[in-house]
Amino acid sequence: MIDVNFGVKPPSKLNEALIREYLDIATNEPENLERTMNILTKDCVWRITPPGIEFVGKDQLRSFVKMAMGSRSHNAKYKIEIRSCFTDGENLCVEYFHGAIATKLRIKVAENVCLVCHMKEGKFDRIHEYVDTSGSMLVGFGLKLLPLMTKGKKSKPKLQE
Repeated sequence: MIDVNFGVKPPSKLNEALIREYLDIATNEPENLERTMNILTKDCVWRITPPGIEFVGKDQLRSFVKMAMGSRSHNAKYKIEIRSCFTDGENLCVEYFHGAIATKLRIKVAENVCLVCHMKEGKFDRIHEYVDTSGSMLVGFGLKLLPLMTKGKKSKPKLQE
């Protein structure tokens, strides 16, 4: 079991169950499309930086997640390793190392990722994914191609009030 720092304000029971479900999917079933889609609200927004692309709603998210899962595989060495995970009850921050095998190219890739997720009634309604592309030209190039491979749109960061 992955250690989660629940901070000063623990999450609601629904959000705690969401955190446990997400961590189980990430570490044990990272290619399970239906389980992944079940933890997202129907109007969820997933933004990836770089390249500054976002996917909005179940249709776009399903297209993106299906493409991402279909383009990689994992094994005992190339897998998701959670490095840090904490919450303030409403937001979840997960830092992980993602080792994978690019399915069609048979190239091993690795990236460091940080997800900042907003939780609403036991589902994620916003996910901001920060990807460190400095360790892999393939990852950086692949992220630049995302708008062409999916129905995502380039986004402009919005200031929070």
